[in-house]
Amino acid sequence: MKSRILIAAALVAVALAACSFENKYEREADRITRAVMANDLAPVQKDLTPGLNISRVKVAEWSDELSAQGKLLSIKESKECTPGYHCFVVKFQKHTYAERLQMDDQNRVTQWQFHMLDRG
Repeated sequence: MKSRILIAAALVAVALAACSFENKYEREADRITRAVMANDLAPVQKDLTPGLNISRVKVAEWSDELSAQGKLLSIKESKECTPGYHCFVVKFQKHTYAERLQMDDQNRVTQWQFHMLDRG
């Protein structure tokens, strides 16, 4: 009986650890940020508007910049944002960035931008 309780508790702990407390826009920003850091948009290609043309060179430049920031620590949606966009505070080991995401009526990304907030 005790072993069943321990197993159940372990399964609950694993399930909770696997749960994401991010909203759907934070998850999308996280997926795009990680794809850019990996210099490969293939994992998020279906999330992008078909007409969105991002050059391979641009992705490589973005990858160099974001990868140099160390581990991605968190992405949190900001309440202060231009209407029609979703804005995020993105914390890396070295610096904090702002990201801005715009999506169409089918929840596909039409625009994604970022810039460093702190230089310290």
